[in-house]
Amino acid sequence: MKALTTVVARVLFALPYGIFGLFHLMNGPQMAAWVPIPGGVFWIYFTGVAMLAGCIGIIAKIQAKWAALGIALLMVLYIVLVHAPGLGSPDPAIKQLQTINLLKDISLLGGALTWAGIFMRHEAAG
Repeated sequence: MKALTTVVARVLFALPYGIFGLFHLMNGPQMAAWVPIPGGVFWIYFTGVAMLAGCIGIIAKIQAKWAALGIALLMVLYIVLVHAPGLGSPDPAIKQLQTINLLKDISLLGGALTWAGIFMRHEAAG
């Protein structure tokens, strides 16, 4: 049971970030239009590398606290810069999609902060 709640849970949390990171790197130009700040494709590649680094750090427990905090920061940025502005859309379908993504990223932010706290406790104990 301990392996399920530690190793498996850690991999299940982090692995999607690795996949999303790869998607960012493979589809940067197509995704650039979604970036609400100047530098579109740069930010797609930057966040792709950040997600990959976070995934590897959490799974391999290499600078895991910082990897989890980095993922948390990305979630805050996605919430504030991408999803929250979309809530003001006059299109009900876009508003609904942005609400779903906002709530998903709030949940992932909570997960990333939880993992950061776990890694911090392990550092303090170890």
